[in-house]
Amino acid sequence: MHIEIHSWVDGFLALRQHAFAMRGAIELDTGARWPRTTGGDVVTIAALFDPAIRAHGSAGLCRRWQLALDEIKHEALPAPASTFAENRTLWATLEIAAIALDEAAAPVPAPATWRALFEEVGRASPRNVGPSGTVPFGPFQGVKTFDDLYLAQYKLLRDQRGADTLAPPAGFGGTAKPIPRTTNADVLQLAAYWGPLLAESKHILGKDTAMAQWKTAMTDVDRLAKPGKPSDVYPKNNELWRTLGDIAIQVAIADEAPTTWNLVVESVKDSVTHLPENIQHAMSVTAHAVGSSASAVGEGLLGLLKKPLYVGAGLVGLYLLTRNRHQED
Repeated sequence: MHIEIHSWVDGFLALRQHAFAMRGAIELDTGARWPRTTGGDVVTIAALFDPAIRAHGSAGLCRRWQLALDEIKHEALPAPASTFAENRTLWATLEIAAIALDEAAAPVPAPATWRALFEEVGRASPRNVGPSGTVPFGPFQGVKTFDDLYLAQYKLLRDQRGADTLAPPAGFGGTAKPIPRTTNADVLQLAAYWGPLLAESKHILGKDTAMAQWKTAMTDVDRLAKPGKPSDVYPKNNELWRTLGDIAIQVAIADEAPTTWNLVVESVKDSVTHLPENIQHAMSVTAHAVGSSASAVGEGLLGLLKKPLYVGAGLVGLYLLTRNRHQED
């Protein structure tokens, strides 16, 4: 870590940049992007932020943080080796928390603690996943994941067909953005590719919602694109491209989910085994430089990982939870 960290915002920005470098990003066609951190990554990150938020956060921040902890408990703990499904919300919450902690003059973790966190985030490599074989409008260079593929298709068709900047239709979130003038023939190719991918993807958080979105979009495709002239511009491109973005992210995250419970168990055991000792070692090496504040911060992080009482609050006794679930299976 080459950046000096003097505030929570400094730490957040350095952490986010490190996560981008180690894990890559999920990026929307609007330009919004967030790190592709795994379940194990976000558990480790939450362990650093949690004590400070509990001690110094406002009631509103604590409520928001509790929602994030619930998502981590239910989605990150069972799948530490896969991309965390709620990364977008988590990173937005971390940004708000960093600003609020600085405003509350909350003590900043010692450099040794940040270094230990950086060593853990991105330490385990995700499985080799992503599109393979022939893809519509491809091949594309540099495409490693399904959301990468969506962006490549979006940019190609936007440039080839032209685009109109349109506000979100009724019932859709987001902002105005360029929507490709894809033809009925284009849309049928996209539908034939993405529909089976979504249907065959693992059933993780968000799939039911994505399936409902896709069903609505396909009702329009069947009604308008199939009987239409192939070269005519599809009349509901705005709805289709916004739906496709959500579908691509859902498929990408499901694609990276572990295929067996054993993979999950081994990943969790590895994280639990090494995180406390790595942090303790890093802190002991620099204890003379960071003083008593480092010990306080380190105890908060180590205590969070060691004490099962935090499981009930939404954060982790990782090994105990994993062991119990493994025994129940």
